[in-house]
Amino acid sequence: MEAWFLFGGMALCLFSLWVIARKDWVRLRSMTRTAQAEVIGHRISRDNDGTSYAAQFRFSAEGKVHEVTDAVLSSRPQPPVGTKVTLSFPFGRPDLARIPRPWTWLFVYGTLLFMLGMLAAKALGWLPPGR
Repeated sequence: MEAWFLFGGMALCLFSLWVIARKDWVRLRSMTRTAQAEVIGHRISRDNDGTSYAAQFRFSAEGKVHEVTDAVLSSRPQPPVGTKVTLSFPFGRPDLARIPRPWTWLFVYGTLLFMLGMLAAKALGWLPPGR
């Protein structure tokens, strides 16, 4: 029974890594461009934890105007509407524009890899048995 949870957890970690890394792989393979964007509003998300906000940005790149929504939610509408921010995106993919947050993404990848490692160590019997 325990093995089902361990392998299920490892599969979930691997799937999560794949979902996140498939867009980041594009960022790593190509040159990065930057653009000045303006906050034009906030997408509101309501759930059991309350209300969260994701900034919506508008910017010009490659001869067109683009609008993207931030992937990181906050408890308040931040930054304020009208604020100018710098977004980065892979060359030819302005739809993947986001605020550069290298430490946040390193933490996310590190946490998923740590959880995967702990589950694999438990499945291989490298960790002492629990109580």
